[in-house]
Amino acid sequence: MFTLNAENRNTGLKPKQLRRKGTIPGVLYGKDLEKSLSIQFSGAEATRFLKSNSTGSKAELVIGDKRFTALLREATYKPATDELEHLSFQMLLAGEIVTSTARIVLVNRDRVSGMVQQPQSDISYRALPSHLIDRIEIDLEGMKVGSSIRISDLDIAKNPNIEILNPLDTTVLSIADTRKPVETLEIDDEASKTE
Repeated sequence: MFTLNAENRNTGLKPKQLRRKGTIPGVLYGKDLEKSLSIQFSGAEATRFLKSNSTGSKAELVIGDKRFTALLREATYKPATDELEHLSFQMLLAGEIVTSTARIVLVNRDRVSGMVQQPQSDISYRALPSHLIDRIEIDLEGMKVGSSIRISDLDIAKNPNIEILNPLDTTVLSIADTRKPVETLEIDDEASKTE
């Protein structure tokens, strides 16, 4: 689990002013906290965390002399520049079930001869903090044209400690033949010649 250093937010500065100084504002909330904590991270620390983590990732937040196990709920970016604006974390409690998402990561995409179609990029689920996962890797090596994978085919769907919130028959990915549209065009051309 990634350890992320934070500090209590300087409330004398607006979020925009913090970002200008290279600081990313954030929040930590949870049932066990009297009130949400306004926090801030150095831009370098936040960027380092997001290189290997995403929404649904667990982290240990260190704020002064306190440590919190937390779940990254949201990373907000500026639409025009894709610049990080804000991080939201939920404090995790050992016995409390939480809703989260796991990102689907495709491995060996370049080893597939067909076109990979991925209508589902993440899976929503509920679990205790000890069973949270933030990514599901699918190895595409050896998959043939016409193959498809549904949520029910994934290991996460077979895990008794995880309750999937998406329909299990949802298609995660399929491999399509890249030549079919070309053949259709050729047939259309021949048909137009005979008319």
